[in-house]
Formats: sequence, structure tokens, C-alpha cells
Amino acid sequence: MPYSRAIWLEPNGSLSLRDIAERYEPSGAQTLVSVEYSAINPADIKHYYIIGAHSIVAGYEWIGPVLATGPNSPFKKGEMLFGLAPLADRKPLSAGAHQDRMLVEPYMTFRVPPPALSQRGEDWQTQVVSWTAAAHTVCDAFFNCMGFGFSPLGGPNAGKEIVSGVDPHGRAILIWGASSTVGLCAVQLARIAGFSPILCTASPHNHEALLGLGATACFNHRSPSVVSDIRAAVQASGKPLATIFDAVTVGTGIWEPPRAASDPPLDLGKSSPAIAKQCLTEGIAPEEARLSATLKVEFDEDWKFCMVIRNQEPSPDLQDRIDAAIQWLWGNAADVNFRIPKVKVVQGGDEGIKAIKDVYDGKVSMEKVVIKHPL
Repeated sequence: MPYSRAIWLEPNGSLSLRDIAERYEPSGAQTLVSVEYSAINPADIKHYYIIGAHSIVAGYEWIGPVLATGPNSPFKKGEMLFGLAPLADRKPLSAGAHQDRMLVEPYMTFRVPPPALSQRGEDWQTQVVSWTAAAHTVCDAFFNCMGFGFSPLGGPNAGKEIVSGVDPHGRAILIWGASSTVGLCAVQLARIAGFSPILCTASPHNHEALLGLGATACFNHRSPSVVSDIRAAVQASGKPLATIFDAVTVGTGIWEPPRAASDPPLDLGKSSPAIAKQCLTEGIAPEEARLSATLKVEFDEDWKFCMVIRNQEPSPDLQDRIDAAIQWLWGNAADVNFRIPKVKVVQGGDEGIKAIKDVYDGKVSMEKVVIKHPL
């Protein structure tokens, strides 16, 4: 009987189920975790195209209890942990999230906070694992790339400064791709941080749900008049639009399959960053505009690339700012109604592989998909 099962990213970018015979033994600061749920992200396949990752266990977000610890681990057997697997090519077999057991480092591993256990009900595990990566990414965009501060509008300590920076209260913001998991977190965090109005793009069938999460107005990103529609709404609000967050960053050629020789040349003017930028209020000086995207926008240096983690940055303050905001969210999510509105759970390796492909192919909207283990 295999020690574990895993979803494996093959050298050609395909996925397969693999039995793991090797027993994982934690050493040093490592911790052995029994994965109860792992969450699916487009990056599970996309990293094959962006960094050439393959021959690894796929997956990044995970949650589960501690089975055993190395001598220097900060955790204890039985504790419930969650976190992110490292982003690396040819990383150790034990490091991917889509497997039944994995070894984790203290880096990007967290204890589940008591409020999550007591206030979220039966779905607390799937909620915590669903927004780990997305919430970190949005915090980096808002509080590092854009330089905003965070003095939440709600929660027991409303108004207390959690992160210093430019005051976002009453500032207009445009969130492009708001129905993605990152976009869903961005809409809710913008509401909590005090941005207003909060303008969003998404498919029309998602507009009502986004309005319920805190969006002020929603627009169809596929409409030929989307730019003029947004600019009209901005003008009607009486506030300039100088802040844009691109939660999807599509059409740039990055993290996308290689184009065939027969394909027409890539038109960067039709990419989401290029279209979104047209919505800025006329007359906004370049130094006043605050633009952040989930991928590098190599053709426009005005956009700042937000990341899920900043621990490897030369300035430790960047990760400290993310951590401060995240810790506040962990403890206050129920009070400010911060959650992924729809989580779909699939079980087993075959269903997990199918779901990963569907997420990568863009067949999933306004929904986070997680895999229940064992595979």
C-alpha cells in the first residue's frame, strides 16, 4: 500500500496520479502534515509555462493537522496548520500541496487562528484554505505596491491603524477581474479598507454577487463600451480614479500557453492592463496613479507586480506589512464578513485533476475549488 498519493506535474505539463512510496521524515524545522484539503489555483498548471516547472507534486494551498515534527519545528503534533507550498522548479517530492502527506517549513506555514475554528461553522477548513494565496496577494498589492495604509472600517478594533500608509478611505478603485478568487478578496478588502466607490469588471451573471460583497458598480469586461461606461461612472461619482488593481492580468502573453506560428501577433493593446489603464481619470499625473497587477506588465512600467509573498525581498518590512493585515483578517473575518462566497469540494485524484484543468482553462468563475483528501 502506498505511503501517500499525489497529483504529479509531468515533463510535458500534463497531470497524473502518482503513488508515493517514500516515507517523509521531518528533520530540522520541518513539520509533517496530513493534508485534509488542498486548494486549486491556475498556477498549478501555469507555472509549467512561466518557469518551466515539472516533475513535481502540484499544488500550493493546503490545510491539515500535524503528524510529526522535526527537532526545531515551532509546531506541535495535533495542531491544525495551513499555508503555501514553495514556488520552485524541481522542488522536493515532499513539498507539493496536492498529496495526502507533505513536509512543510515554518516559512509560509500558519496555525489556524481560534476565531476560524469557532465562528466559521462546518466549512471553516475550506474557507481558510481557499483564500490563503489570494488574500496575501491582495495585501501586497494594496499595502506594498500601492502604498496604502490599513485602518479597517469594521471589526472589534475598527479604525485602529494596522498598516501605515496613504489613507484609502473615500478613494475610488477599479478592480479588473473581480470574479476571480484574487478579485473576490480584493473587492472585500477594498470595502473593509474604506475605498469608495469600488468599481469592478466581471461577467454579467456575477454582478449581483459582487455587489453583495461590497462592489459599488459592476461592468462587463467584454463590452466594447466598457472603458467609456466606467469613465462615465467615475465622473458621476465626483471622485477621480487613480487606483486600479488588475486581478487577472490576461492578454500579455505571460503565464499563457506558447502561441502557434499560425496565430496572429499578440495585441498588447487588448490586454487587461492596457484596457484598464484607459479608465484612469484624465489629467492624473503618472506619479499619482497607483496601478498593481498580478503579473509583470513588461510593456508598461507604471504597473507594479504584486506577489503572494515578500520574505525573499531585501526589505523585510514588505512581508511584515502583509503579515499584519493578514493576521487582522484571520482574527476578524467573521466580524467583517470576509469569505469566499462559493467553494466547491471535489474528492479523489481523478476528480482533482479534472478540476485543476477546468480552473486552468477558465471554466470556473466566482468559485474556488478545493480537493478533499485522501486522494
